Amino acid sequence: MPETTREHQRLTVLAVYSWREFWSMGEGRGAPSFFLSITSFPKRGHDMHVLMPGRPSSPPVENYHGVTLHRFRSAVSFMPEAGSSRLFQHVKRLFSYVYWFIRVVPAGKALAAEIGADVVIGMGELGAPAAFRIGRSMGVPNVTRLFGIGMFLDEVLASRLKLVLRYRETRALTTPADYIILCDDGSQGDKLARHLGVDMDRLLHWPNGVDKPLYESREPSRDIRGELGIPVANRIVLSVSRLYFEKHVDRVVRLVPAVAAARDDVMFVIVGSGDERESLERLADSLGVRDRVVFAGSAEREELPDFYKAADVFVALSDRTNVSNSLHEAMIAGLPAVVLNTGSTADVVQNGENGILLTPADLPRAHEAVLGLLEDEERRRALGERARASAGERLPTLEERQVMEAEVVERAVRERASRGQA
Repeated sequence: MPETTREHQRLTVLAVYSWREFWSMGEGRGAPSFFLSITSFPKRGHDMHVLMPGRPSSPPVENYHGVTLHRFRSAVSFMPEAGSSRLFQHVKRLFSYVYWFIRVVPAGKALAAEIGADVVIGMGELGAPAAFRIGRSMGVPNVTRLFGIGMFLDEVLASRLKLVLRYRETRALTTPADYIILCDDGSQGDKLARHLGVDMDRLLHWPNGVDKPLYESREPSRDIRGELGIPVANRIVLSVSRLYFEKHVDRVVRLVPAVAAARDDVMFVIVGSGDERESLERLADSLGVRDRVVFAGSAEREELPDFYKAADVFVALSDRTNVSNSLHEAMIAGLPAVVLNTGSTADVVQNGENGILLTPADLPRAHEAVLGLLEDEERRRALGERARASAGERLPTLEERQVMEAEVVERAVRERASRGQA
């Protein structure tokens, strides 16, 4: 971790961001890292500007929590999408990639000159190469901020064609930058960076922070069981995730019949929203377990601890990685997790020590792991306490994590200035 700097130069920071929103499930709902990555700068006294796409109804300039947003109207979405053929997806990705640079680079250069930007941050895979071009036009440093790599790494590294087709991610990592801040979300982005020959001295591979004080409070602020109509004596199996195909929440729903057949006092609570909700509800109906699954919708960040504290077991079964914010939150809350060992999940969850780690071959018997925890209260509590301790040691708080990020940007400016004076 970088050393904390109490005194620093006030900077004008420009971030280039390719999504229309900072929250994946509505304002205040979903991973907070996108939001915090921009709002941390005004808190340190910097002038923060963000260039991003907007809808026709979006104001061109807006103050957002102390950050000035500059939106350009675009009918093209730069968000990843599913549901169409792979060929169509690749064509659409290429079109949006080219269109992004046509729209953003000239606008970014003009905006950087107008505000007198001292540094440019490229947020996400599209933001990184655009920030480099904008920063170079101003003669100022650029920093890349990536929120993961969004690919099945081993599969991609085994195929030259598949690696080429992931040009967005590889170009983002290899774009010249003073520093690269890469979220350690379990998808092994550091491994890809080494494979691509990235200078590892300028890559900072950090996990997201967790709002520890929010989770350390023992008393819940809401009666989640009462609100959801779940008796106090019943057990709750919890999933917290954006309802997106890659998260494989369908696997959680498929656990329900076997668990329900063994015990009649277990409810599954799924917290999150997304395009997959209707299909997940239909799946529960088709399995005859709709009455055993509660789709609670998305929750604001401050509300999430109450869900974890009401639950008995947490489950995450994604193929790419399960080192999500929700896993960190569950562990900090002292909730034992049953997770699929994908990506670098095993670096966080040690099987039988602070959780249950399943291999892909174990998926047909995943319900047995859940039932085993539900039926052994002593083991469940022991795993939860060790999960809390290990996560507490490994993870920074949200505030610490954002200070770390801001200090890297400040350092980049200082080092560029010192090189200019030498």
